[in-house]
Order: sequence, then structure tokens, then C-alpha cells
Amino acid sequence: MDNVEYDQFVDEYGWAFGTAALVVYVAVAVIFLVAYIRIIQKAGYSGWWILVGLVPILNVVMFLVFAFSRWPVLRERDALRAGGAYPR
Repeated sequence: MDNVEYDQFVDEYGWAFGTAALVVYVAVAVIFLVAYIRIIQKAGYSGWWILVGLVPILNVVMFLVFAFSRWPVLRERDALRAGGAYPR
């Protein structure tokens, strides 16, 4: 392509590519957000804990807490296997 043709193309259609990229970015972010919320809920925690991921330093600390603590789902499973009621 000639440089003038390319510059004219970018001037006329550059906004369309930027808008398309933004739409794709938002769609992917929403899909991942929903997936993260579902994972946290299946572990037995509230989906609102996903907001901790937006806070620097705290997100790493809470990741480690979630990784190494006893999950509510596992406590409930163990109580049911032992013949007890749901631990609330």
C-alpha cells in the first residue's frame, strides 16, 4: 500500500477497528468475570468476593487465603458424611 492510501484508510476506518476491539475486550472481560463468580460460588463463597481481585496487594493475599483455607463446601461435605447437619 502507498503511504497516502494507508493514512487515508486509517483516518476513515480507524475508529471502527478501535470500537470493535473495545467490544471484544468487554465481551471477554464479562465472560471471565461470570466464570470467576461461578467458580467462587461453587467453592461455597459469595460471588461478591470477586471484587477483591480489583484491589492491589489484597487480591494476592485473598488468593492465598482461598487457596489454603478449608472451603465451606468441603466442611459441609465432611459434616454430611459424618451424619451431622449442615454447619452454618
